[in-house]
Amino acid sequence: MKQLPLAKIASVAALLLLSACGTDTDTNGIVDDDNGSAIAGGSQDIDWLPAGLALPEPHTVLQNSSIGTRTQLLQVSVPDDPSAQVPGWKAALETAGYSVTESASNGGLLFNGLDVESGQIAISRPQGADDYMIQIDISRQVQ
Repeated sequence: MKQLPLAKIASVAALLLLSACGTDTDTNGIVDDDNGSAIAGGSQDIDWLPAGLALPEPHTVLQNSSIGTRTQLLQVSVPDDPSAQVPGWKAALETAGYSVTESASNGGLLFNGLDVESGQIAISRPQGADDYMIQIDISRQVQ
């Protein structure tokens, strides 16, 4: 009887776990979510972002995924420091009806309200990277 190498077994297990999460990501930064929409460097198909929240151009989507049924995570890479966007994001969120506070720890925003239990916009520059990263995560209230 022929035995499968451990690496193949691990790969199959990883694929099964990834498919159970409901999101597939390939190494080119193209994300195929549960709705079947492919996103490559644009945010126009990210319909879960709060109203009025615009990402700077150009940007590259690194990850767009759902974690369970209540949490969404978006990570984008931008060449220029996006800190100047924070006041506009804050105004857009407040106009849409969210309660917003600035986060001293990451230069971003924390927000909640409407159907959002907790939301965050964080800005970072990963060590050794030329680009900045914007991460937006939202946990929705249980319906």
